[in-house]
Amino acid sequence: MIKIAIIGAGNAGCITALHFYKYISEKTSNFEIDIYHSPIEHPIEKVGQGTTLGVPELYGEMLKTDWYNNKIGATIKTGILYEDWGKKQDKIFHGFILGETAIHLVPKKLSKTVIESNLFTVTEKVINDPEKEIDANVIFDCRGRHNRNKNNYESLINPLNSVLLSTKHERDPDLTYTRCVATPNGWTFVIPNENSVSYGYLYNNKITTRNDAVNDFCERFNISTIYDELVFENYMAKDFLVGERTLLQGNAYGFIEPLEATSVGFYQHICRQSWDFIFKIRNYDYCNNEIKRNMIQLQNIILWHYQYGSKYDTPFWEYAKSLPFNPDNDFFNMINGNDYSRSYSQWKKWNFDIWQKGVEI
Repeated sequence: MIKIAIIGAGNAGCITALHFYKYISEKTSNFEIDIYHSPIEHPIEKVGQGTTLGVPELYGEMLKTDWYNNKIGATIKTGILYEDWGKKQDKIFHGFILGETAIHLVPKKLSKTVIESNLFTVTEKVINDPEKEIDANVIFDCRGRHNRNKNNYESLINPLNSVLLSTKHERDPDLTYTRCVATPNGWTFVIPNENSVSYGYLYNNKITTRNDAVNDFCERFNISTIYDELVFENYMAKDFLVGERTLLQGNAYGFIEPLEATSVGFYQHICRQSWDFIFKIRNYDYCNNEIKRNMIQLQNIILWHYQYGSKYDTPFWEYAKSLPFNPDNDFFNMINGNDYSRSYSQWKKWNFDIWQKGVEI
């Protein structure tokens, strides 16, 4: 009997549960996946989120849902529209190729659908010491960052540390993509949900005061109510194995700002490396280093966006462009090479081409 336990039922917990159910069930029927969650201690995010390619297929197969069968509050995502980034164009559309699509979704609806899917044994319980309280071969900790192992984390380079969140209860049927709108103090995501639109105003509170951020957010996007706000760090773990059986996943492993909607794709990468480690396809050091390498590559991709600046010559954008940007040789090989089969984290050569041509034209 293979027993997998997952603590947390947010995006990372749901992705992990579905991923392992799909691939273990292809090998054996002798397995069990248990989800432990505490909605009061670890509430699920309300704000809409975008995914990358590959995610709709997993959700569709396992949950029998997609962007037009809205168990998870999904809407189609054809790409990302950058507004006022770079110095050359007002808009850059980073679309998917060959007609492929991703989705936008509401994490709370995804969590409810996964919990009620009857694929998993679900227990509503606060877990304090996973390896003492849970009987499983492997435990995935998806509860977000915690302070039990402070020395296991290191900082990532990024210009943002704060976000203001709002929702408008309206729906533009023509909005089939994520908007990333540059502002004088950072940028704002605009995500179309099933019956609403989510807004997230990202800024650096060491450069911009909260009052200035609130005023600009409300005026620029006609926002009347801010329902939540967060101060965050950009970080990653040095080791994704803690204890003997517990693997860090999601924000328990690391976090970087949401530009390019990389989080869900990164959760899938951790799933793949965890699979190789659990079933002894690769050794631990290899898998741990691959996860760290992928996160550093995400950091490089995001920092590259800021190198071109925006239409605003403001303290934030000067700071963002001044941050250390020293990508590896693989990064430059992707930009300058012609191999469209290779990947750099979640990006292919065509992703680099779209962004570079957009900001340089």
